[in-house]
Amino acid sequence: MVSVGIISDIHSNFFALEIVLDFLTDKIDSLICAGDFVGYGFQPTECLESLIDYSLPTYYCLGNHDIGVRYEYCKLSEKNSCDKDLQFFTLDEVRPAARQMFENNAEVISEEHYNFLEQLPVFNQFQIGQKLIHLTHGTPSKIEKDKVTRYLPAPPIQPLRQTIDRAQQYSGTKNVDIIIVGHTHQRFFINRDRIQGWSHLGDRYNNIMVKYPKEFNFPRDKIILNPGAIGQPRDGDPGASFVILDLDANNVRFYSLEYSRKELYKIAKRKCPSSIQDSTFWEIRF
Repeated sequence: MVSVGIISDIHSNFFALEIVLDFLTDKIDSLICAGDFVGYGFQPTECLESLIDYSLPTYYCLGNHDIGVRYEYCKLSEKNSCDKDLQFFTLDEVRPAARQMFENNAEVISEEHYNFLEQLPVFNQFQIGQKLIHLTHGTPSKIEKDKVTRYLPAPPIQPLRQTIDRAQQYSGTKNVDIIIVGHTHQRFFINRDRIQGWSHLGDRYNNIMVKYPKEFNFPRDKIILNPGAIGQPRDGDPGASFVILDLDANNVRFYSLEYSRKELYKIAKRKCPSSIQDSTFWEIRF
């Protein structure tokens, strides 16, 4: 059996990441992360250290918050790569509160952590078993910025056919079996061949109670999926969201795990800069 763990949007939330990594122990053969290792939260070093030297083969890509923290680290350490970091990333598009957390994370990470963030690719295409997988944080595209910052919305925010078309308009995904994205913090699964889809957000809109793990089979079909967010879900379920992909059985299982959100909240209130204490910045659902 070839099993792959898929995570995304950790956002410096080690409370959630630790629970997920412990759960995945002895259940997977490799790990995929669709970006945004840092930003928003207050535990960037713990998150990065647990994944830099992960004990299994890993496949990672770059998230927009990873760039933001890199940029602020460059400023603090007077490195010369800031212009390169901002070729397709404009800080003017970032909310002031999020920008402040870029600075917070940059102040505590080490050069090793920065080097890890700097080497993350804007997309990653690779083979596991018999499956060709395309991994990017935003949307598959020939445009660099879109790969990192353009949302691929979950149904029903966007019609299913439109989501499939947007993911497949990039010629680089023509022969890909599995497309994996992050960025929206909203989990979904799409069968591209049968034009079928599911999202937790869609079930929420339709007052359907989701029971996890939630499974999908794709015998010979091509799929698109977003594992949801480890650190900051935005689809109505506060648990840490991730996926286990069984490439032998052609099976996808979505999981949602509870973790100590109250402890996370205490840290956030204690460490959160006073300028954003009362803002709508904290979108973690309790």
